[in-house]
Amino acid sequence: MSGKPQQTTVARPVGVEGIGLHSEQRCAVRLLPARGDSGVVFVCGSGAEVPGRAEFVGGTQRGTVLESGGARVGCVEHLMAVLYGMGVDNVRVEVEGPELPALDGSAAQWLKLVRRAGMKRLGAARRVGRLQQPVWESHGDAWVLAAPASRGLSLAVVVDFEGTAAGRQTLWLKLTGRSFAQELAPARTFATMEEVEALRAAGLALGGGPENAFAVRADGYSGPLRFPDEVVRHKALDLVGDLALCGRRFSGQVIAVKPGHRVNVALARALSRSFGECRAEKHEARSD
Repeated sequence: MSGKPQQTTVARPVGVEGIGLHSEQRCAVRLLPARGDSGVVFVCGSGAEVPGRAEFVGGTQRGTVLESGGARVGCVEHLMAVLYGMGVDNVRVEVEGPELPALDGSAAQWLKLVRRAGMKRLGAARRVGRLQQPVWESHGDAWVLAAPASRGLSLAVVVDFEGTAAGRQTLWLKLTGRSFAQELAPARTFATMEEVEALRAAGLALGGGPENAFAVRADGYSGPLRFPDEVVRHKALDLVGDLALCGRRFSGQVIAVKPGHRVNVALARALSRSFGECRAEKHEARSD
């Protein structure tokens, strides 16, 4: 294995629980060590399993939902982002409840959980995806593109919430464990005031509140921000979590304009096909 990065897993079991953002139900998660080449696998209370892979995405409405057979789990993107950002390749994720707990609405507490678990290197070489040419996806006025790069992953993200305090925001970031932890992980979930009303009417965001999200108004925000550009940082966080569903770490330059879960997952599927990983598209992801 000399000179080749090795696959990793968590060193010990750890767990956390909290309220689900959409269901308002108690949800709990345990991270367990896993063998090499197993990837990220979510295990529901019934024992049914679903891989953390783009072809198993069954919904993208205000969160990424994985489903396969009897297994269904929502809001996986923040944990997936942490696993990718911190270089964890294999883990079993035991889930109680319909979704992962919202915690504080960011990935900061997931990051603490993974750090508490520690990291264990496995004997297998890490599987790295190689981009031979650009791949891109779009939906409406949102589009995302991944272009080859010699080393590492860089993100360029643009959002535009015209008519709100957020307005247009941009972010460029070279993704490393340190930059992920400092620049992306603390950025929280948000919604515009109009979105909040529509989500509640649709039976979503029932567990949302000031402890795990903030609202964007025309004249300001519902509370203090962690970053002046927290909106675009959270969109970048979601982007990392969704792209992690491609199943491999990869080097590239990702450019995202008005990204959302639907178009992010579409790009993750395109990356999987490029890497020869995607067996079949099991689902058509529904709207953001």
